[in-house]
Amino acid sequence: MIKTKSDKIPAVVSFLARSGTGKTTLLEKIIKILSQKGYKVSSIKHTDHNVSADKEGKDSWRHKNAGAFSTMLISKEKISFFSDIETSADINIDLLKSNFFKGSDIVIVEGFKELGIKKVELARKDAGGLELRFKNDPNLILVCADEPISGLSVPQININDAEKISDFIEKEIILTNYNI
Repeated sequence: MIKTKSDKIPAVVSFLARSGTGKTTLLEKIIKILSQKGYKVSSIKHTDHNVSADKEGKDSWRHKNAGAFSTMLISKEKISFFSDIETSADINIDLLKSNFFKGSDIVIVEGFKELGIKKVELARKDAGGLELRFKNDPNLILVCADEPISGLSVPQININDAEKISDFIEKEIILTNYNI
């Protein structure tokens, strides 16, 4: 691994797929592989479900429940941050990268299809089929599927090959971000 600058704004890539395709399982493997290579990997998980600060009755939950716009919970080893937003469309990924993920080499995003960031689309024949939803998106850089898909203008890697996908992310996103 090449040592990157901790003050550099990290690279970012979004993984998109239909439910049941195995996004989270694949991302666990990719995060582990890149972390074992010495990279500082951060992640963002987008969800359509409401999330709450901490557990009901705990102090940070009580702060949010009392009307706090934002709440941060800090321990000696972790930080949790919750803030109200109008809609996820209001998210500014550059602001997140520079304020929350500085020191990371890459931020791997699960979801956020509407953001104009590099995208990897996943597909499985038995989980929604092989029809791609982002085939014409100019930010699509890679397709990972369990069967070959014809007519692609981007590379394709088998979705079950986490090592090869991780190598692609390292070479095409992390090292490119650092001009290495």
